[in-house]
Amino acid sequence: MLVTILFLLMVKHFVCDFALQGRFSGPNDKYLLTSRRARLHSLDHAIGTALVFLFVASFLFAQGVTVFSSILLFPVLDFVFHFSIDWLKNNFVKANDMKQESRQFWILTSIDQILHTVTYLVLVLLFDKLFF
Repeated sequence: MLVTILFLLMVKHFVCDFALQGRFSGPNDKYLLTSRRARLHSLDHAIGTALVFLFVASFLFAQGVTVFSSILLFPVLDFVFHFSIDWLKNNFVKANDMKQESRQFWILTSIDQILHTVTYLVLVLLFDKLFF
């Protein structure tokens, strides 16, 4: 079950981080804590995580296990972690005047994606610890 949850969270991540991310217009101000684009992007992730845990909670409820509070807890954590990781990355990019064409940018993007993946691993481990 835990591997399935991690897989679903990773699919959600790729949809939100790649397919949905570019749809918000405006300046790239994701280095600001007040960025509307950053908040909307992180909200995409939170909604996706809520859908994953709604699916998981529904499946487990059919087996007599109640974990519906996971539908609220994990999306909030995902929002906070995703926003923070992206904010840090964007500040590092801005402070170091990195261009998307540079090797350093793509190394930093790899680190960013690893941190997002670690976030999902933490969510799955917390789910296991809190609900089982």
